[in-house]
Amino acid sequence: MADKPLRLSKTKPVEPAPADPDRMPTHAELLYELRRHGVKPPPRKEATGMSRRTRDFLLLAGSGSAGIVLASFRILTDSDTAVILQLALTGVGLLCGMLWFIFYGVMSRY
Repeated sequence: MADKPLRLSKTKPVEPAPADPDRMPTHAELLYELRRHGVKPPPRKEATGMSRRTRDFLLLAGSGSAGIVLASFRILTDSDTAVILQLALTGVGLLCGMLWFIFYGVMSRY
């Protein structure tokens, strides 16, 4: 018979030894108990202060708004400045509204 290859097993967390049986268990001890029963550890929190959805929304809304304003001024060079600004702000408002609906209305269901 062929020899079975040795498997490298993952190191298991060491069970913390309770010092006093009458005390409340620590957070580490409770997490160890949950891991023993197959519960996964909680996911790590992101380092940033805002959610990924908000960051993506602000990135798309900001770059899209800048693109709309620049395109409006570039295409409508012969028009009045107030008309160009009004048209650009209307486009920015519509873009931000649609992106907000997609990111926070539709994607929040998933």
